[in-house]
Amino acid sequence: MNVNGWRRFVLGLALGLAAAVPAQAQQGDVLKIIVPFAAGGPTDLIARIIAIPFGELVGKKVVVENRGGAGGVVGTAAAARAPNDGSTLLLTTSSLVITAGTTSELSYDPRKDFDPIFLLGEVQTMLVTRASLGTADLAALVAKAKGPTKLNYGSTGVGGTMHIGAELFARAAQVEMVHVPYRGAAPAITDLMAGNVDLLNADVPVLKPYVKDGRVKAIVIYDTKRSPHLPDVPTAVEAGMPALMLSNWYGVLAPAGVPPEIKRKYEDALAKVVAMPDVAARLADAGFTGPRDSAAFRAKLAADFERWIPWLKQAGIRAQ
Repeated sequence: MNVNGWRRFVLGLALGLAAAVPAQAQQGDVLKIIVPFAAGGPTDLIARIIAIPFGELVGKKVVVENRGGAGGVVGTAAAARAPNDGSTLLLTTSSLVITAGTTSELSYDPRKDFDPIFLLGEVQTMLVTRASLGTADLAALVAKAKGPTKLNYGSTGVGGTMHIGAELFARAAQVEMVHVPYRGAAPAITDLMAGNVDLLNADVPVLKPYVKDGRVKAIVIYDTKRSPHLPDVPTAVEAGMPALMLSNWYGVLAPAGVPPEIKRKYEDALAKVVAMPDVAARLADAGFTGPRDSAAFRAKLAADFERWIPWLKQAGIRAQ
């Protein structure tokens, strides 16, 4: 599923769910879900998929509010300042952790100002090269990268998962590469297929069609488990570079201090939403794995902070 296909998928699902939910979902108090990214992106579209059935289960009208800017910082700050009465939630991604390691001054503490409610799922990422690079596997790519000519890699900009994924490879392989930032994943992938970029890291569902038709070469999955979408591609462990571990997660958090009974109610409802057959099947098709309850989400966040904050500082990756 490419970038445009992903958008059509989630929009279709959202419209289908809207048609299936009775009008009474529009009654009751308003529950705001802040998405710290622009409308139309993956996080926004996921929020709109869950909004209607979630609202129906908790007896509230759910409104998705996009507050994009500064890589998610603007919307996250707004959610941190929101009342902790259960009227506002934050639906964000692994950027919550990354920005904590790349931004010197934040008006909020991502570890103290939010309570995890539910991890909707994770999406595997993978490393691919242009088809003409001539590297059959990870060992061959490392050898090529250590050659006389520096390789370059595309990304969506400093601090994004595409940037971090490529830098993980560079540091694990002990090579230097040239960073070529783009305004989005789509133009970076287009330039990869055109032969203007040597390699990049991105979500498996986005890259899958280009791997299948041979326009890019799959090298390794950044995980301990192979992808059901591309079962022939080895994992980082299998390829001998276990440091290549990276995924994109999507989770719901509340401002710290929301009453426990409200958090439990929201957690239970979200668990039911992602278990709905149509939602579960479509999310799985889009590459989602998981989900995880609040306790497991909290543990995931703690592990991510412990791993990424020191790594980002050591790597000298700073938001621009």
